[in-house]
Amino acid sequence: MKKGKNITMKEAKEKTGLTSRQIRYYDQQELIFPARSKGNQRLFSASDIKRLLKIKELLTAGNSIETVRSKLKAPLTVDKDLEVDDDFDDNYDYYSDVDLDSLYPVSNRSELIKKLSRSNKKHSQKEED
Repeated sequence: MKKGKNITMKEAKEKTGLTSRQIRYYDQQELIFPARSKGNQRLFSASDIKRLLKIKELLTAGNSIETVRSKLKAPLTVDKDLEVDDDFDDNYDYYSDVDLDSLYPVSNRSELIKKLSRSNKKHSQKEED
């Protein structure tokens, strides 16, 4: 997958082996945060695909949805598979258009989550130093 390129539901299904129904359910359960197109179709980033694969792995291992949710909410440093892309700083301008004045409506929720996650991670590292 090219850096910064979002993929459609069809491509996400092919990459993960999940059904559309499963992916929509994980979105409804707020386990993933795909961006939306102008036509309101889900658009998945590389980190969304990694997260879907992690969800699939955890559920296949017999974990409940609540256990998966708690594992996904754990600090990003615990599971490197869930970290946001390392090239985030290189693409800061791409994410700088996220309007943080209001969370509703947010058409680019995925970018907002990535930016907030990175900001929280940097903030916690500064506190430790």
